Amino acid sequence: MHPRPLWKRLTGALVRRGIGATVGAFALVAAFVLAGTAAGTSTAAAQPAAVAGTGQWACSGAAIPDGWAITAFNKDGCNGWGSWFQQPEADGLYSCGGSPIYAGYVVTDYIKYGCNGMGSWRHNLVKDGIWTCGGSPIVPGYVVTGYQVPGCNGVGAWYHQIARVGLLTCPNSPIPPGFVSGAYWGWGCTGHGGYYLGKA
Repeated sequence: MHPRPLWKRLTGALVRRGIGATVGAFALVAAFVLAGTAAGTSTAAAQPAAVAGTGQWACSGAAIPDGWAITAFNKDGCNGWGSWFQQPEADGLYSCGGSPIYAGYVVTDYIKYGCNGMGSWRHNLVKDGIWTCGGSPIVPGYVVTGYQVPGCNGVGAWYHQIARVGLLTCPNSPIPPGFVSGAYWGWGCTGHGGYYLGKA
């Protein structure tokens, strides 16, 4: 039984039985909740139906192993507290919103109803000429040179390129060490304006 219905039942008994039962009831509630929490941390309690790929189910709040991402959510896992499927980060992997994004990866797609309604994002290894979703990390050594309003399923998309002299960068683009922002062109970056990249 979930702690909330049990709590209602026990508090009703408190009113009928008085202070003596109060202490015992509180001890019972504490034991139930602690037992439920302990059971909720087990893989068996977290595990719903199988999910494709190598990984493990963990209860909400559990540590995510370094280099792993969260890729599925089960609201009924861990005795109703919810559980998350963790698996190693990989090129093309869809992860739940809030999942870690590791060095060298960018976010390239968004599915509103992914991750059992929580929303999911595709992680890809960065490469020259890749479109990324708004809010994606910009990998060191890269600059942003274009923008699409309807990109990434309505989130907006940004074009990433390896920095080199002469590229027209968007106003929000980082400028890597060894480069400087040069002349401005008002029609750059899909009308947002842009700066030509020069050598420092």
